[in-house]
Amino acid sequence: MKWAMGSSSSSTFLLFLYSFLLSLATLTLSQLHDVYFERNCSDTNSNFTPNSAYQTNLNAIISQFPTLTHFNYGFFNLSAGESPDKVYSSALCRGNLTQDRCYSCLNYTATELEQLCPWNKAAIAWSELCLVRYANRDMYGLMEDDPPRTCVFNEQNASNPVEFNQALSDLLNELSAKAAAGGPLRKYAAGSASAGNLEMVYATVQCTPDMTQENCVTCLNFAMTELRLCCLGRKGCRVLRPTCVLRFESNLFYNETAVPLPSPPPSPTTSPPPKGKTSILSLRYFEV
Repeated sequence: MKWAMGSSSSSTFLLFLYSFLLSLATLTLSQLHDVYFERNCSDTNSNFTPNSAYQTNLNAIISQFPTLTHFNYGFFNLSAGESPDKVYSSALCRGNLTQDRCYSCLNYTATELEQLCPWNKAAIAWSELCLVRYANRDMYGLMEDDPPRTCVFNEQNASNPVEFNQALSDLLNELSAKAAAGGPLRKYAAGSASAGNLEMVYATVQCTPDMTQENCVTCLNFAMTELRLCCLGRKGCRVLRPTCVLRFESNLFYNETAVPLPSPPPSPTTSPPPKGKTSILSLRYFEV
């Protein structure tokens, strides 16, 4: 006996199939990007109106993320428009990401942020692998506390809190110094330490590369103070600030191989200075 599917049943089946495939696509996106997502729609008293020049400029910023071609080692500063409707954006990928994964995270995070904070002139989002923020003012080089820090911790406690906390403190101090000294292309460090009882602690710290070494250290010190207040003794925690982030876990959560930075240019060969003259050493940073 042959079964015929009527038009109503056919439509229902196709609708079910479409919904199923859509859910798979959504799940895949979730697995790739939305393992973790935190946002702050800051400046709620400063909104823009629909179809305004500010919205046009913001849309221009968001549309740039899928078309980025210059990797810039995962740090981007974008702007669009003219004052008073100019929009500034800063974006940062975790320091060990490849170019493709970085672009994918930025595109997803920027799109989500615009949808979740639809009329805010200023907003920031931290996802699993990157952060994106935008505002109606230039943020480049500024260490900022607004929006206030976000602290999210693992509800499980370390099996030996005293030893774990000491190992964590030593590790974060070491990584913070290393990240802050990272130069204008990347201020990122990752590492691990034994925490006793066959337990390990893994951590990453990162500042936006436009921070000075001093400001990066200050930002990470604030983050470590906040960590002690909200999640000391836990098996994992994230402290999220606008210009620096840190995270630790009792399991390895990052790729241990970072994308290599370019080698410094060779020092020019110079003749010894004449007697009585002072030799001046010029330092040239890579342009970002």
